[in-house]
Amino acid sequence: METRAVLGEVLSGGSLRVPLQEQSTGVRLVGIEALVARNGGSVLKQRVFSGLPLVARPVQDKKAQDARRRHGHLNIVANAISTSTAPGSAPAAPKEETDVRVQRITDDTCSLRSCSLERLKFEIEYGLKRGTTDNSYLIKGENHTALIDVPDQAFSKGFVETLKSTIDLKDIKYLVIGHISPKRMESLTTLAEALPEGGSPIEIFCSNPAAQQLRGALPSEYLGKYYNINVVKSDECLDLGGGHKLQFLLTPTPRWPDGMCIYDPANQLLFSNKLFSAHVCGESGLDDEGWEEYAEDWRFFFDCMLSPVPKQAKAALEKLPIVAQFSVPSYSGRQGLAVLKADVQYVLSSVLSALKLPIDKAAFLSSGITQGEDLVCAAICPLHGPVVRSSVTELVREYRVWTEKKLKEVEEATIAVIYASAYGNTAALAQAISRGITKAGVGVESVNAEICSSEEITSIIKACNGFVVGSPTLGGHMPTPMKDAMGVILNDSDARSKPCGVFGSFGWSGEAVDEMEQLLKDGGFSFAFPALRCKFKPTESTLQTCEESGTDLAQEVKKAILKQKRSTGGAQYAAASNVEQAVGRVVGSLCVLTAKAGDAESAMLASWVSQASFVPPGLTIAVAKDRAVEGLVLTGSKFALSVLGQGKSGPVAKQLLKPFKPGESRLDGLQIKQTDSGLNVLSDAVTTQKNPKPKTKHACE
Repeated sequence: METRAVLGEVLSGGSLRVPLQEQSTGVRLVGIEALVARNGGSVLKQRVFSGLPLVARPVQDKKAQDARRRHGHLNIVANAISTSTAPGSAPAAPKEETDVRVQRITDDTCSLRSCSLERLKFEIEYGLKRGTTDNSYLIKGENHTALIDVPDQAFSKGFVETLKSTIDLKDIKYLVIGHISPKRMESLTTLAEALPEGGSPIEIFCSNPAAQQLRGALPSEYLGKYYNINVVKSDECLDLGGGHKLQFLLTPTPRWPDGMCIYDPANQLLFSNKLFSAHVCGESGLDDEGWEEYAEDWRFFFDCMLSPVPKQAKAALEKLPIVAQFSVPSYSGRQGLAVLKADVQYVLSSVLSALKLPIDKAAFLSSGITQGEDLVCAAICPLHGPVVRSSVTELVREYRVWTEKKLKEVEEATIAVIYASAYGNTAALAQAISRGITKAGVGVESVNAEICSSEEITSIIKACNGFVVGSPTLGGHMPTPMKDAMGVILNDSDARSKPCGVFGSFGWSGEAVDEMEQLLKDGGFSFAFPALRCKFKPTESTLQTCEESGTDLAQEVKKAILKQKRSTGGAQYAAASNVEQAVGRVVGSLCVLTAKAGDAESAMLASWVSQASFVPPGLTIAVAKDRAVEGLVLTGSKFALSVLGQGKSGPVAKQLLKPFKPGESRLDGLQIKQTDSGLNVLSDAVTTQKNPKPKTKHACE
């Protein structure tokens, strides 16, 4: 085996950065010696890995191209692997690439970015497959140091090791938790086990729902020894010294009832938790590339996680009157001297903004020219994705626009998604169903039965136009909150006229789904889709079926509303389907679009297809948001386009225009073949276009 030296840079968490010209698939590294600059620049020779067979796996194809375009280099992560491969053969690539990177935000605040270059989970919000980061933050005040949030269990060991190399753990006085889940508990236990013996316990500050989770999940011996739990109220403060007087802002939603944001006035940083997040792993950790680079990621996260709860999203935004640092002042209601002061503020803000000062220095200067009760933000520091500095104004504005749009949809028609979730799997199904509903233009009222009273559920059921209920199976039955919710539904005689559905996840037998389905059947309820059952974690195919089911339910609700309008003397018209509207505009050929992602696949009849460009060759294909295939043709996805010959469209159109059950194959009965990349195309198609790169969700190039 050839042995040679590779010049690279070792990053925190064991990541090895190698120049592009040194990359090769299957490079075997049996120990790495690196030159590490320490102690004011003195160079020490250090063996980073020793005695472990390792593989350096470059990010290839699209990721490599993106990296060259955006950053000019790649991260290659060295991971321990099995030695069972035959001598001379390249070892299997690691399943996941993760590392933890420390990034300075100000002189006294840094982020610990737990990074994954791959899709970390199968929840629908990771659908763009751009990787993700789980961000924690460290604030060193004059008197005390606070850690904000801990990452998912996938990063727990690397996170604690990186934290130990960044700060002496005994110096961490406070841990502020904006969101906790069962999957983050492992990071807390790993941190506790790494704390020095005989030290004082870390004081945890969190919301009441988070405190209840912590007390129920942490080992009893940890409480008092490693952690003390303190419940906070909105607008309470925690003083770290040196102006770092952290302000707590409670922002609960059904999915995150423990949600809390933290504002640090010293540096004008808002730690926004899930709000303003995005599942994307950029190199810099900041949004320096601008709005256009991350706009789709922010919008996709909002659509998946917050569009089902627009009322709670609006309430959270009202608690966060965010304005960007050095923003243009408002002249509304100002007269005389007030107008002159606004002019001075405008000039100063414009000059200071153009200087692009470091965040801490900019915060000091802006504090002298800003007034009022606005939450002035030099940057927004979310739980996932880049720290938002250059796009604060655009992102906050768009959040408000997106929220108002969803509120209008709720006013026109609403479907209640009522669920309880033990380990997050049922919640993931609820999220996918909700996305399918909102894609069809119907509002969602997301209800977590564990934190919602029977009176609230009664009010929601009376107001909604349809509903879906979901439950895990615990001890062979529904949990008590779902039993109570089902009791409310069965007692409402008007609810029987509304279309509904049931879903749930389970580990063994799944009786809860059967119980809910049977109760509703016995009560005379009508189902918009078959019961959805998921064993353990959902796959991409399962989530696609859930999304399609949500869309089917939304279409049933829209039909019912239209029928009601007709019966009460409303407008006499029939809504044209998306296909009919497209056929009315056909200029070129009739085509079949097929797409696949993992074990999920779908197809549709495409009649609005045109040439978008000559150099490079490009196509534009119209895909309605409520089509099942839409979730499979996101940016970076692969699809195939089969052009139908003259006289051959009849049987294909008949097959693809009929109604399908969620998860049912669209291509059954048609003659198909597979391309080299695994995509299905029609065998008798005139021609096919394979694997183009979608430029946007609905304009594919």
